[in-house]
Amino acid sequence: MAAARVAEMAEGLDGEVRCGGGLQHLLLLRHGTPMEEKDDPKRPLSEQGQSEAEFTAKGVAAYLSAMLPAGKARLLHSGKDRARQTAEAVERTLAAGGWACVCEQTAGLDPKDPPDVAIALVGSASEEVLVLVGHLPHMGLFAASLVGEPAAAGRLGGCFNPAGGLALRPASTGEAGRWEEAKQIETGVEWWSIEK
Repeated sequence: MAAARVAEMAEGLDGEVRCGGGLQHLLLLRHGTPMEEKDDPKRPLSEQGQSEAEFTAKGVAAYLSAMLPAGKARLLHSGKDRARQTAEAVERTLAAGGWACVCEQTAGLDPKDPPDVAIALVGSASEEVLVLVGHLPHMGLFAASLVGEPAAAGRLGGCFNPAGGLALRPASTGEAGRWEEAKQIETGVEWWSIEK
């Protein structure tokens, strides 16, 4: 999706967050641990980051398969190597489980981006599953906007450890366009099997 089109959708939201048509599962992820800048200025995933991304990908697949049959999933990332590689790890694992996946770069997921553009991405989603891979501090602010609690940005930002994040579902209150926390995604923990 072109950056101008995403920005245009964001302007049309008038501050209201809307759930996309068929969107039922929204997963927000931070990239895995990157290489040090002195070792590679592009900061792709380190070996540790690759392991984190693979672990998270398996967890995402297990979490989704426990709730729905394989369907359509869209994965969007910032375009930075570490975010792209994390998204691609999830894409590979979901595809191996029979999911029809699209994985692409988009505007609105960079570290210092305001949440508005990413909110528009959520509002325009038509797939059942949307996975967004980005960076801090953006992901904490974005998550807080989606759950309608701007003051929770710090707490929610703390959920975004390397290759970690949040699984969100439409709010049980029925409030249009609001999301609620379903699971915290953590590397090294079988988060998908923990009851919340």
